[in-house]
Amino acid sequence: MAGAGLSPAADQEKEAEAFVPGTSYFDEKGYIEYVAGNLPVIFTAPHGGSLTPEAIPARSSATCGPKTVTQTDLNTQDLARQIQQAFFNKTGKYPHVVINRLARSRLDANRDIGAAACGNPSAEQAWRDYHGFIDAAKADVLAEFGRGWYTDLHGHGHAVQRLELGYQLTAETLRLSDAELDAAPAHEQAASFRTFSEESPLSFSALLRGPTALGTYLTDAGYPSVPSQQDPAPQVGEPYFTGADPGYNTPRHGCADGGHICGVQIETHYAGVRRTLTDRSDFATALADVYPDFLAQFGIRIEPKAKTPPTPGDEIVVDNLNSFNDPAKARFVTSGSWVDGNNSQSHGLNFRLLSNPSAKDTAEFRFYVPTPGSYAIDAWWPAQSGRSRNVVYQIHEADGSTALAESVRDQRVDGAQWNPFGVHHFSKAGWAKVVVSQSPGATGSLAADAVRVTLTHLTPSEGVAVLAGLVGELPLDAGNARSLNAKLDAASAQFGRGNVEAGKGQLGAFINQVTAFKQAGSLSAEQARPVIEYAERVIRDAEQQTGQ
Repeated sequence: MAGAGLSPAADQEKEAEAFVPGTSYFDEKGYIEYVAGNLPVIFTAPHGGSLTPEAIPARSSATCGPKTVTQTDLNTQDLARQIQQAFFNKTGKYPHVVINRLARSRLDANRDIGAAACGNPSAEQAWRDYHGFIDAAKADVLAEFGRGWYTDLHGHGHAVQRLELGYQLTAETLRLSDAELDAAPAHEQAASFRTFSEESPLSFSALLRGPTALGTYLTDAGYPSVPSQQDPAPQVGEPYFTGADPGYNTPRHGCADGGHICGVQIETHYAGVRRTLTDRSDFATALADVYPDFLAQFGIRIEPKAKTPPTPGDEIVVDNLNSFNDPAKARFVTSGSWVDGNNSQSHGLNFRLLSNPSAKDTAEFRFYVPTPGSYAIDAWWPAQSGRSRNVVYQIHEADGSTALAESVRDQRVDGAQWNPFGVHHFSKAGWAKVVVSQSPGATGSLAADAVRVTLTHLTPSEGVAVLAGLVGELPLDAGNARSLNAKLDAASAQFGRGNVEAGKGQLGAFINQVTAFKQAGSLSAEQARPVIEYAERVIRDAEQQTGQ
C-alpha cells in the first residue's frame, strides 16, 4: 500500500493497521499526502500547498462566495514536516501528518466541502481524501492509545507576533474572568478539548490558560501565545483566529462534540516561526519538547527514546537544524547574525552562514557524553572560495570550559565530507561541545553545518562504570544492589592495577549473581539480559585491549 495511488475509502479506518509509520501515502492524484505515524498526535497542514492542476479551476469570490480566501499559509507544509522530524528524533516514533498539497486557490481543506471545492468534482474528491486520511489517523490513534491530540497548523499575518491557539472560543469569551469561564458550562462544552477538560480535576480556565496550559508551556519555551497564563486573551480590537467559524477542521476533528481525540488550531506568525528553515526547525523542536509535558495531564504519554548503554561505535551527529537532533544527545546554538545557507555540499537540508564574522561570533555543536571514554570528532562544512581559511574548531570537555584541543581549518577546501579532528578522551559525562569561530584578523565567510562524535573505545574500568549505571536502574532491594556493586568496585580496582584476569573474574562473579537473581525471580529475563550482555562485552573488550 505504500506510495502513490492509495485513495482513502470510507472503510479505510478499518485498514489503519496497514499503514507503515514514517511512510508517505497519497491519493490517486497525488494531491493529498498522509505520513503515517505511531504516536498519539496528529498534525495537519491544510493551507501550505502549491499545486495548481488544470483540472481544478481557481477559487474566487465570484464562484465560491464573498468570504473566499485563497492566500497560502506560507511554509506551513514544511513546518509540519519539521515537526514530524523533531518528534521522531526525540521519541524514535512518528506523529501522524496530513498535508494538502493543493494550493489554497484550488482547495481550502479547512472549510466544508461546498466552500472548500466550489463544486469541482476533482477538488471535492481531494477534500474527501484529505479528511479520510485524518479519519484513518484518528482511528489508528484510538485503536492503539485510546485517546490522542489533533493540531491544525496555520499561519497568520497579524501585527501582534504571537501564536494564536484556537479552541473554538471567541476573543470575547477569552476576555471573561476565570470565574466567569468556569461558572458557565457552555464555554467548556464549546471548546475543542471539552472531553479532556470534563475528565480533568483542574478547572476549565486552568487548562485553557493556567500553569499547565499549552500556551503557557509555549510561552515559557520562547514562543508567546494567546491564551496563556502570560497573555490570557486578545485585547479589544486585536484580530484573533478562534479555530472555528469559518474554520472546519478543529470542530470536525476535535472533541467539542465528544470523543477522545481533542485538539487545537495553532495560528503561527511568520518571523521566528515560519520564515526560515532554521525558524521552522527550532519551533518544531520546541513543540516536540512541550507536547509530552502538556499532554501527560490528559493521560497521553509521549515517551523519549529508550536509553541504551554506550557501546564503542555509537555515533552522535549534531546538525545545525535542531529538528534533526535528538534533544537528549545533541543541540546547536549560535551567537551572532547567522543566516540559512544551502548548496549541494550541505550535510542535511542546509547549513548556517556568517558573511562577516568577528572572533566573538560562534556556533556551538553541543553533544552529550554518556560516559567517560575516547571519542572521535569529525566536522562537515560546505567549501566555497569565499570562505575563511582560518576557522577555529575548539573541542571542550563536558564541564564546558576545559579545552581538549584546538584546530584551525581552511573552509575553502575539503567540503562535503567528514573531516577528522582526532580521537580525544573525555573524562566526564555531560554536555561537551565543539565551538566554531573565526580567527582574529581573518577574512572570509564562516559556515557551520554538522559535527559527528563517535565513541571509539572504553577502558575496562570505564566499561565497569557503565555497568554500575545499569545496576542503578534495576528494581533490586538495597542489599542485592550493594552486593552487585561490590563486585563491580572490585573489578574496577583490579583493572586499574592492570590485573585483567582478576578483573574478569570479578565480572564473571557479577554475571553469575545477576543470573541467580533472574532465576530467583528478583529480576525478569528482560531486565537481566542487557546487564549480562554488557558485562560480557566488557570482558571481551578487556581481552582485546590487553591481548589476553
